[in-house]
Amino acid sequence: MDPSQLLEHIPVAQLGFGGIAGAVVGYASKKVAKLTALLLGVVFIILQLLAYNGYISIDWGAVETSAQHAWVNPQGVTMADRLWAMLSANLPFGAAFGAGFVIGFKLG
Repeated sequence: MDPSQLLEHIPVAQLGFGGIAGAVVGYASKKVAKLTALLLGVVFIILQLLAYNGYISIDWGAVETSAQHAWVNPQGVTMADRLWAMLSANLPFGAAFGAGFVIGFKLG
């Protein structure tokens, strides 16, 4: 869906500024998530091809451990929790932002 069509599908008067901001951030977040998934998939395929042909050797256990440390900090807070806290910090319209985010993410 074209970003210019995004607002046509959202009840703008009901959401207000917080909802619109959330929808835009949600829409962009889904696009970034799709691009990230595509890039990670391509990197994985390339690594597997190199490993299969004997050019490299991959210690997947070490990769998993590194990824786990990047995703969850020592206090048990996930990267998604930290990202959501950053996006919704100091917003007096948090509920509308959250609802808009869900709508924008769904439409993205």
